Amino acid sequence: MPSFIYKVKDETGKIFSGVLEADNVRALRKKLHDSGYYVISVTLAKEEKRLPFFEKKINLDTLLLFTHQLSSMIEAGMPILMSLNILWREIDHPKMQVVISQIRNKLSEGKSLSEATEEFPDVFPVMYRALLKVAETGGGLAIILKKLTQYLEKQREFITKVKRALTYPLIVIGVAVVVVILMLTLVVPTFQRVFRQINVELPFLTQLIINISKIMRTFYFWLALIGIVALLIFVYKRLRKNPKTSLAIDRLKLKLPIVGKIFYLASLGRFTRSLSLLVGGGLPIAESMDIASQTVVNKEIETSLDWAKRRIVEGVALNEALREAKTFPAILVEMIAVGEQSGTLAEMLERVATHFEEDLDSRISRFLTMLEPLLIVFVGGIVIFILLSIYLPIFKLWGALAQR
Repeated sequence: MPSFIYKVKDETGKIFSGVLEADNVRALRKKLHDSGYYVISVTLAKEEKRLPFFEKKINLDTLLLFTHQLSSMIEAGMPILMSLNILWREIDHPKMQVVISQIRNKLSEGKSLSEATEEFPDVFPVMYRALLKVAETGGGLAIILKKLTQYLEKQREFITKVKRALTYPLIVIGVAVVVVILMLTLVVPTFQRVFRQINVELPFLTQLIINISKIMRTFYFWLALIGIVALLIFVYKRLRKNPKTSLAIDRLKLKLPIVGKIFYLASLGRFTRSLSLLVGGGLPIAESMDIASQTVVNKEIETSLDWAKRRIVEGVALNEALREAKTFPAILVEMIAVGEQSGTLAEMLERVATHFEEDLDSRISRFLTMLEPLLIVFVGGIVIFILLSIYLPIFKLWGALAQR
């Protein structure tokens, strides 16, 4: 029986999207109409095609809302199917409604929640799905969902901090680019006409700025600029797909002054926070390492973690494997050693993850505090250079008139 993606409207005017199986479009329309919905559209699932650029993706906030509300309902004792039905009506995100609808259908067919979410890897991260599987085999789904909620909240908090910190520098850079473009395309040509009329000899800097202005006012300059940017993006993506060049790029990132340490701490924070949650959820350490390493966004660190994981499989303790890798800080290794000896590995990992996140937050704040005045000086220098280049012929002309 074919599956159809539908969009309907209830009596209050709220729009819902979902997936249902039916013999044909007519039968599905009748079924939806009998349920009290006004049918807006029905499309065969296999024919549903959208350009990835225009498709509204399920973001972290939507996943967090879904997890938090599902956790609360399960904790209150509500059946999971009833909870999903309520969430389907409450969440406004169209794609998430379709996902919830499909999960609900699969649960009705007898599949578990973890099996249903396995079919949506772009929505539910690998760690999310693994913990759901653990919760279903060992019980405590509400507890695991609550831990996932806390984990997603930490992620959102970090992303919000970074966005807030980057807002001012991005605004300064944006304003600087606009000011320079306007000066070179509008102000400089005006002075160029004046210089032509008074027939004054132009200094080298002035002639240079005028030539740059001429080039920027041509169609081919902007076409070439767009082409170069597109080519750089294409080359970067191609390099990223190659394992060797991708590893070299990430290795270089870690060696960059100031920001290299920021990349390093960000990766360690994600890894330790994920590993803490997985170990606390009851997963074996080797499997937890395998999943947690996938949350790291740096190939250099991921390679070291893969090597450490192989050592763990051979029977080496986690702290010894990480110590041998020589990529991880002493505080991480020592805290893990204490956790393994005292049986509090998850708690120790959570503490060291908090330490990394606080250190990262402090470094980002210091970096941006240093970056802001540097940006202002840099932008001011460019503007002064352009203005000086424009006024040099005028100063020269005034000097000649004064001598007469």
